[in-house]
Amino acid sequence: MIIFADTSAIGGTYLGDEADGRWISKIIFNGPDPVVVNELANVEFASLLVRAKSDGRLDSTDMEDCLISYRQHTANDGPIGVVPITGETFVRAQQFVLQVSVRSLDAIHLASAQLLAETSNENVVILTLDLRQAVAAEALGLTLLKIPKSNYP
Repeated sequence: MIIFADTSAIGGTYLGDEADGRWISKIIFNGPDPVVVNELANVEFASLLVRAKSDGRLDSTDMEDCLISYRQHTANDGPIGVVPITGETFVRAQQFVLQVSVRSLDAIHLASAQLLAETSNENVVILTLDLRQAVAAEALGLTLLKIPKSNYP
């Protein structure tokens, strides 16, 4: 199995203030299955950090530390693989936008996951905390990695 993680899911592992951050960290860093993101996550992660800083959840030093850690984790020898976005990804994402109610960036993530599943001979599951993306993923026939309810207060 390959776990395709959305930025909403991996963000909590770096910020440390999400209820499910520890559980997701175990999956990413200690789990038996490979975890991947796509190239779009690099931009979204930076945006997530800027929002967290603006909200007072991080200071400048913490933000830089998180970015350095993320870059190390997504480097070639890091625990998080990065799937490239191709022209076919955009074609598939456009189909998804027309097929179900899904935002454009979420459609790109879901298209990346589906294309990975088609080319890898592995079952690909989606790890997301974004409810709208999860609903769209299920409508498209993609499998979600369920977060145990015990991780919520």
